[in-house]
This record gives sequence, C-alpha cells and structure tokens, in this order.
Amino acid sequence: MSVLRLGAVVAALGTAFALAGVARAGEQTLTFRSASVTVAPYGVHQTAMLIPSPGVDGYVVGVSADVVDRSGAPEPITNVMLHHVVFAKLGYPDATCSQVRGYDGRQLGLGAERFFAEGEERTEVVLPAGYGYPNKGTDRWAMVFMLMNHRKLAETVSVQYTVRYVTDETLVSVRPYWFDVRNCSADPIFSVPGTGKQFSTFARSSELVMPESGRFVAGGAHLHGGGLKLELSSGTCGVPLFTSEPTWGLPLVRPVMHEPGPKHMTTFSAAPGIPVSAGDRVRLRATYDNSLPHTRVMGIMLLYLAPGPVTACERVPTLPADPLSSPSAPPRVVLPLLKQPRGPARLVLSTFVSDFQYGADRVSLKRGSTFRWQFAGPSRHDVTLASGPVGFASESLAQGSFRFRFTKAGTYRLFCSLHPTQMTQIITVR
Repeated sequence: MSVLRLGAVVAALGTAFALAGVARAGEQTLTFRSASVTVAPYGVHQTAMLIPSPGVDGYVVGVSADVVDRSGAPEPITNVMLHHVVFAKLGYPDATCSQVRGYDGRQLGLGAERFFAEGEERTEVVLPAGYGYPNKGTDRWAMVFMLMNHRKLAETVSVQYTVRYVTDETLVSVRPYWFDVRNCSADPIFSVPGTGKQFSTFARSSELVMPESGRFVAGGAHLHGGGLKLELSSGTCGVPLFTSEPTWGLPLVRPVMHEPGPKHMTTFSAAPGIPVSAGDRVRLRATYDNSLPHTRVMGIMLLYLAPGPVTACERVPTLPADPLSSPSAPPRVVLPLLKQPRGPARLVLSTFVSDFQYGADRVSLKRGSTFRWQFAGPSRHDVTLASGPVGFASESLAQGSFRFRFTKAGTYRLFCSLHPTQMTQIITVR
C-alpha cells in the first residue's frame, strides 16, 4: 500500500486512489503520458519527473492512471505492475507536511501539494457533484511512481493518465489532506514483526491538529499486504470519522517480488461530508495482522476537505456504503528468495551494501547480536526480510548504515526490495 515519494522534487508515498465523478456539462477528458522509462528485467524502477497538466484554468474532477507500452497499449500487471503513483502540484504548500526527511536523512522543503495517488488497488473515489480541485493553466505538476517488471526482458513503458476537467463553471473547491502514519518521510515504511499468535494485530498511529474547519467530502486509503484496516478518528471529540478496509483478490504475480496488496480499499463520497473543526486532534491508525511478518508496509489516507464553518464536535453523518468493498482476511504469503546466496556462513557482525551486492551473502550470529549494514552506494539499496522469525526492513539508502538486533533464533532470509533478483542474504541466528 507502498507507500508517496517524489525525491527532491516532492516526497510522498504510496496511496491509493483515483478521483472521479459523474459526467457534467462542460467536462473535458484529457489524456496525457509521462516520459518513457526502461525497467530492467525483473527490475524495480522508482523515479520522479515533471509531467504535462491542463493548460487552462479549471477544476480537476477525475484522474486515473495506467502503465502503457510504446504503442499506448495497457501493460498487464503480469508484465509491468504500477506499484504506486503520486501526483503533486508544485509551488503549493501541502496541508499536512512542510518539511520532508529525504532518503539520506536531510530535511527537504516539500514545496508541492499531494493531490492524487493510486496503488495496486486502483480504487475509484467519486467527488460529490459540484466539487472540484482547482487548477490554473500555469500550474506545474510532478509525479513519482514505482514500477515492477515481472519479465526476463527489459520493458520500456510510460504512465498514461486521464484527467477529467471542468472549465466553464464554478465548483466548490476542495483541498487534499494527506494522512500518513509516517508522514513527511521520503520512504514512509514500517514493518510488522509478525511474532504474535493467530488473529493478533499490530498497529501504528499518527495525529494531526487540524489547521482549518470544513468537511471531508471524499476519500480513500492505502495499505499493503497483511493490512486489516485504516481508521480515522477525532481525539478531541472521541468519535470515529472514517474506516477504510481492504478487499483482497489480486492474482499472485510470479516471480513474487513483493507481498501483494489489496485490490480495493473502502472509499466514500458524500456532500454532507465528515465535519472537522480547526484545532481538532485527528488520529490515523493503521492495523495489520501480526501472525506473520509484513515488511515495508504503509498506512496512508487521502481525503478532500471543503473548507467552511463547522459546529464543534458536530455529529458525523452515516456515510453511504461502498458497493465495491468486500472486506476479508488478507492472504498468507511467504516471500521466496529469488536468488540463493552462496558461500560459507561468515562469523561477522557487519558487512557493506553496494551495487549490487551484500558484502557477506551468508552470516552466522549468536542470538542477541547486533548486525550492521554499511551502505556504500552509489545506488540506493535496502535490507528487507523475505521470511524469518521477526520482520524488519531498513529504509532505502545510498549512504549511511542500518543496525538490527537479532533476539530470536532462526533463519532470516533477506533481500533488497529494489533489486530482488540480484541482492539476497541469509543470516542464521544460533
């Protein structure tokens, strides 16, 4: 449900839904395409770029995105999967984040407003009639996306997106609010240890003090494999605001390069909206299954606020049911190593990580040992558990180091999530 990340242009993560709406008078359907990128065989490609946007003033009332080949034909997920995509409007302040911690730990000014995102779930969120996201013809858009190539040959593809746009009427303006349990991080991931009994859960939360009053009129959410629900609530008023639950059923694409996410997340669209007041403490809580490790997971919700006066702790209306939502238990998926590490197990407490290898493929440790990975670049890499007693993962780094203390004995099968067929490691804890 990784993940919104726009590098130095804009940091974001995947989320996971498209704007859409009923057809209305004067609505145009505009199709754009990003610059093409080539994804290596069995490769994972992350990049950020400037992208075309509507050249006249108006309102965005719908966006959808897909991966296409050079001819414009859609790529099936069994070839190239669009793991996530995030759109941002440059030069506008983001409602929930002004400073972003980049991959190298430096603080970056965001300088962009995250307004659309889509993940594996490809959820559609409908804005109520009469509402729209305002856009000027001079506004500049940027996009970050992550692609996974499941084939043994390089693929050259683009992200093609359709924008539904209204220019001849005045709509009620909405502002996007990006809620994230690890907001303001270029790599907003966390890991579920998976050390609990069957039906046990693990949760992460974050809280935002609302800077303005208004009503959330539409929204959706993003979780990864093992996710159970995302809950938005008011700590000030002590009431639930919106819960998004996953619907599972995406095919298990081989080779299995990551734990598959849901095919849908509960969305809502309602003109009365969810009332919030300036100063309200709004909490986001992401809950995951804890009976298996789940690494590099996220908890993100993107909502659209129509600013306006609201009575303090006003009653939250009953939201209409999402007809596409059919919540169920997540599938139990254990990731294989796509390359088997070779050589004898080494009795060391550290190793380097560089293009495209771990310095020690196999390691033997005593229980309680702390192991250190030193990142030597020049490309970004990470250390991610595929299977083992405890789930953990580093952020994607080109420089710096990562440490983990192994408190449970067993075999830890590790890989780089950006280079899953090239970089693997096994650590045996005695």
